[in-house]
Amino acid sequence: MAKPTPQRKPASTSATIYEQAKKQLPEDFYALYRVVDRIARANEFDNRPWRIVAIPKYNVNAFATDVNLIAVYDGILDQLAGDSSALACVVAHEMGHHAKRHIATGVTQKTELIAKIEEEAKREVLGEQEAANNESTAAVVGGAVVNRVVGGTIGGLLGSVLGNQGVQRQADSQKRINQIIEKKKQELEERLAAQERQHEFEADEIGYIASVKAGFEPEGCLRVMQVLSQIPGSETDTDHPAVPKRIEAIKALMIKYPPQTLAKEGEARISKTKPLTYNLSKDQTSLRINSTRGGSQADDIDRRFGK
Repeated sequence: MAKPTPQRKPASTSATIYEQAKKQLPEDFYALYRVVDRIARANEFDNRPWRIVAIPKYNVNAFATDVNLIAVYDGILDQLAGDSSALACVVAHEMGHHAKRHIATGVTQKTELIAKIEEEAKREVLGEQEAANNESTAAVVGGAVVNRVVGGTIGGLLGSVLGNQGVQRQADSQKRINQIIEKKKQELEERLAAQERQHEFEADEIGYIASVKAGFEPEGCLRVMQVLSQIPGSETDTDHPAVPKRIEAIKALMIKYPPQTLAKEGEARISKTKPLTYNLSKDQTSLRINSTRGGSQADDIDRRFGK
């Protein structure tokens, strides 16, 4: 008897989706999709969709904004070309900002604090303004009385002097309010810059842990810092910590959280999940990586209730 022809095993779901993605997506978006897919599944960030926006500008940067949106500039993609581990650290860093809700907290807090500063400054000088108003009113009345009693040029001159003093005091009060507001705004900016630096350290930590859990090289985070170190001013604190400080912090994380342990934990999570689906925008400028629930309301209804 002829031996039966062995049946070819169907391609795995993972292989099928990834092969399809590589054919359908532009190269940079394919890389970003694979990075987000692994990071999200390894770190349980897959209960929400992620939106990646490509910005066609040569800027060595990426940022997190709105809800689960990550913007990536052409410059950072260019400088990290061929280094998926470094790219993964950048993406995980921005996902970390979202996980910690740094964006919403910072914007809301700053708006509220500035309004509070202006209110406190006005209240602080309110007494002086009231005194100036009272003095101005008294000057007008006093000027009229003086003019009647003294009469002539001397009476008019005295009344004018008193009135001018009241007006000047009002102007001085407003000037002081402005000075107080500016001083407190500067102090606020300094506090918020310190807070943003702390947020960057927190996002760096998540970037390291999350990318290594996803199976990427821990040294990828250090290679990102090497690129950032070439940017003028990177050696001093601004709203971001100085790059040398960030490098030292990452090296400490590599000791505190051994890469082998993280990778093992992340692989266990990935093995229990399926690859995430995706949707490329019609103009090919953004990519949505869907949550574990998928990206179609209609498909979800069909799964629940049948067609």
